[in-house]
Amino acid sequence: MRRNVRGHARQRGMSVWQTLVVLLVIGVGLSIVVAIGPLYITNFSVQSTIKSLQNEPELASKSILEMRQAIERKFDVNQIDVVQAVCRDKEKSCLKIEKTKTSVRIDGNYEARVHVMANIDAVVVFKDNFVEIPIPGASG
Repeated sequence: MRRNVRGHARQRGMSVWQTLVVLLVIGVGLSIVVAIGPLYITNFSVQSTIKSLQNEPELASKSILEMRQAIERKFDVNQIDVVQAVCRDKEKSCLKIEKTKTSVRIDGNYEARVHVMANIDAVVVFKDNFVEIPIPGASG
């Protein structure tokens, strides 16, 4: 550190290049957050819709097709289009419904891809969209 005329140490800050690097890192970080943030907001809607199915035990007594149609209506109301209950399109993830003697398992896990910048894409995998609904009156 250099001392000025009065003997006090002179403060030195970041150079212009260091400041540009810091701003670049912050900019890239913000770009990633802006690109990926909406995916997590959408997943919150998917997760709450699927978890709300636990409050509908009568759904478990329906056929798989009727369950798919009821869930698809819920997705339509909540404007969820990243996962489908009724498989219409190969490009979107389709809800998996498995019916056993005692319960119905609904698996809405999916992955989403989003463009971040230039030739960089991000893939986010959501694995917490699962619910198991017991069938009323079934004994296991």
